[in-house]
Amino acid sequence: MKAPDCVVALAILACVALVSLPARAEMAEIAVAQQYGIGYLPLMLMEEKKLIEKHAKAVGVDVKIGWAKFAGGNVMNDALLSGSLQFASGGVGPLVTLWARTRGNLDVRSVGALNSMPLYLVTRNPNVKTISDFRDGDRIALPEVKVSAQAVLLQMAAEQAFGAGQQNRLDPLTVTMSHPDAMQALLSGQSEVNAHFGSPPFQYQEVASGGLNVVLNSYNVLGAQGTFNAV
Repeated sequence: MKAPDCVVALAILACVALVSLPARAEMAEIAVAQQYGIGYLPLMLMEEKKLIEKHAKAVGVDVKIGWAKFAGGNVMNDALLSGSLQFASGGVGPLVTLWARTRGNLDVRSVGALNSMPLYLVTRNPNVKTISDFRDGDRIALPEVKVSAQAVLLQMAAEQAFGAGQQNRLDPLTVTMSHPDAMQALLSGQSEVNAHFGSPPFQYQEVASGGLNVVLNSYNVLGAQGTFNAV
């Protein structure tokens, strides 16, 4: 499925296998998780149309699917490690982190791509036009500090702006927050959070509200079609 440019940010469906192949084959129920946003529309359709059950039944397998909603990849990773979740979706950052931690034991791995779209860093601070304008009083909400796709992109942009070895320069300004909560905090004008590195549709709603600046577009960091998420 190819997403139109107006809807895009790179998201990869990072699927995780936490049990041996024979054990997975015997599972009568599996848990699948998604996050908030239109980037997870394919999973929403899979849930609504019961596509997993349909195609499993076509090959002679009866399986029950449990669906869950998570705010970020970090909590999904914990659920995967605990065995309460078999498939997760989200940024490549959490996927790579868990892949590296589980090599040779649980062997978490990616299944495939989910969508393609840009990610925007938006602020209500009129003095911030580029990431070089952020100051100590600013707070940037993103799904998870240091690990999420947004956090990694911010580090890449910081090194591009401030020079080699400066990738962590803006990390002290970041706070972990789900996209819905971050948008609410940003638009309220009452929170210390005055910037949000989000995803569709939240970033589009923020821009449409007026009076906010798009400070960074992920395509400007990685090039067109270069942002990513995973399951």
